[in-house]
Amino acid sequence: MNKTLLIVADLGLLRAYSETQNTADRQPHLELIEELKPESAHQKFSDQVTDQAGRFPRGGGGANISGDLSAGESLNAEAEQNRQLISQLAGRINALLADNAVTRCSIAISGAIHKQLLEAIDPKARAKIGQVLASNLAKTHPSELPAHFA
Repeated sequence: MNKTLLIVADLGLLRAYSETQNTADRQPHLELIEELKPESAHQKFSDQVTDQAGRFPRGGGGANISGDLSAGESLNAEAEQNRQLISQLAGRINALLADNAVTRCSIAISGAIHKQLLEAIDPKARAKIGQVLASNLAKTHPSELPAHFA
């Protein structure tokens, strides 16, 4: 049986729908088969890092001058977190498209992560993706999604 998937994703949410034809009115019907909400995407970055580690005195020179404590540097921690979230989303998409029953897929990805996520998807899985939209439709009601891909 040939299976068509419709996947919508942004950095904090991935929803995968299986598309079936309704025999009564020939309209496509979407059934939610997967939903991924990475926990770290929904937490404030300041809550994920500690306040104490990495705080160094920023005194003006002498060892006896204490001065204020610096906040330390995050050293691209937010960019690294985004990279990990994209990798997690790509891994889930790869797993969904690895199913031999899946023959086609349409995907809508938030414009902010569009290129990075497509590059992170395996080439074998990417070959099943027919239509790609750089649009954030992750929170769009399933009944409205087919119109965006028409």
